[in-house]
Amino acid sequence: DDLYLLNRLRLNMDVLPLPWLKFSFQAEDSRVFGQNALPAPATQKDAMDLRIGYVQVGGEQSPVTLSAGRQRLDFGDGRLLADANWSNVGRTFDAWRVTLHHGASKLDLFSGTSVKVNPLDFDMPTPGQHFHGAYGSLGGLVSKAIIEPYVFWRLEHNYKSESGKPGNLDEKTVGFRFAGKLPASFDYGSEIAYQTGSWAGDSISAWTGRWVVGHTLPNADHKPRFFVEYARASGDAASKDGQHGTFDTLFASSHDKYGLIDLFGSSNIVYFRPGFQYTVRRGLTLSTAYNDLWLENAHDGLYVAGKSVARSVKGAAGTHIGQEADFQALWTVSRATQFTVGYGRLFPGEFLQSMTTGMPYNLLFLNLAQRF
Repeated sequence: DDLYLLNRLRLNMDVLPLPWLKFSFQAEDSRVFGQNALPAPATQKDAMDLRIGYVQVGGEQSPVTLSAGRQRLDFGDGRLLADANWSNVGRTFDAWRVTLHHGASKLDLFSGTSVKVNPLDFDMPTPGQHFHGAYGSLGGLVSKAIIEPYVFWRLEHNYKSESGKPGNLDEKTVGFRFAGKLPASFDYGSEIAYQTGSWAGDSISAWTGRWVVGHTLPNADHKPRFFVEYARASGDAASKDGQHGTFDTLFASSHDKYGLIDLFGSSNIVYFRPGFQYTVRRGLTLSTAYNDLWLENAHDGLYVAGKSVARSVKGAAGTHIGQEADFQALWTVSRATQFTVGYGRLFPGEFLQSMTTGMPYNLLFLNLAQRF
């Protein structure tokens, strides 16, 4: 049982001395009250700090835009690289970024390091980490659709191989996202990524895929939408074979990607979700979903926030993680005020019943966002 209050204050300032020159700053103060875990997780607490501070040369519509400094890197729907905004602290990078625009298409090139949150001191870049990438957005190639190819390169120190040998991470992720609309009010989305490289000497071979199809009924006032989603991410078949098969979540935002309670990420998982959304009136939307979660490989473990938290001996605990029911309401009162309320309940499957006490997990949250 746990009950706590999260508070986050962000103060923004933009300075535009010239039409093509901008200085952007954001101070953030994140606090948690009533948390049972001591010290509080770094995702919940970070006393007043500089979250964003960069200079941008070139306007939003310029053919070339350059930004350098502490900034957000947020692409696609956030499954691999995002500012984890549902976290009370979020995520930024100390990086440079070049954006090239041409018609309905653009290309982002960047290089940097994720910022490591320090609740008691100034946040600094993660030691020994280097993260590079290219993210494209191709519009106009397919009617009413967007194609987003990308490649990420992650380098980091102090990793361990399956045999326990220390070494470095050299990981490349190549993939694409494809989303759009079809006739008769259908919509679709897909994202596939493959990882290769070296994990402290072990060979990396991992992948993930996600597919969703939705249909909005012809009701202009309430916009009822049904959708079905399926996702799968590879796990590791053997723990001592020198082959790393578990998909790395990189710097993802996991909120409501694998259930509303946010326990799981895209490592060694098979996920199925049908759902329904309904606009009660302007500004008020209700949604519900059923989630069914499985391990992709019984010999690999269950991952939370990219870390293995449970692994059965020789896969004897089975693969069914559990089922989750979610309900959520979003009320946009005005451009400045927004309320969100949500409830999720996880019913343990055979894996959780074997590896834990087997108790259901419940999450209820209330959220108020106010802009001034």
